[in-house]
Amino acid sequence: MSDDFSPFDRRMRWPAVVSAVAGFGLGFVAVFAQRTGTGADVPWVYALPFGALAAAFLFGVMYRNLSKQYG
Repeated sequence: MSDDFSPFDRRMRWPAVVSAVAGFGLGFVAVFAQRTGTGADVPWVYALPFGALAAAFLFGVMYRNLSKQYG
């Protein structure tokens, strides 16, 4: 194995897909919970930045764990 383990390495393709799907799913769940819990009319567009933030954090955690494994 090489010493370099980049976030754009081919081994990070599957974790990227998983983190994107799970992150945007969490974003939509967050907006849905806010809409149903409070009755406030929160726009569904807010799910996109929440989902992107969750996906970025999930990808970072997966990258950190795999870089320790391969590094």
